[in-house]
Amino acid sequence: MFKLYTDKNNTFKCKVKVEGASESTAMARLIIEGETHNLMFEGKLREGVCEVTIGKFKNFDNFKSRGFVKLEVIADDTYFTPWKSEYTV
Repeated sequence: MFKLYTDKNNTFKCKVKVEGASESTAMARLIIEGETHNLMFEGKLREGVCEVTIGKFKNFDNFKSRGFVKLEVIADDTYFTPWKSEYTV
């Protein structure tokens, strides 16, 4: 379960291995799924580490205290979702 905090900055960090494509041109994004809409936060891939800064979650009142979050990676012509989990606020 991924925890989002309303009173402090949230950062998602994990290891991602990209094979057969250039890591320097790969894109990572974290999607937080809400009831009526989703939030997308762009991240950075460097030396096998993905880092996405979300910030404080207090300004997103439309989101429930629970839901789903997923990491999407796009490398060259390939799209994949290496991680998905529930979140709680």
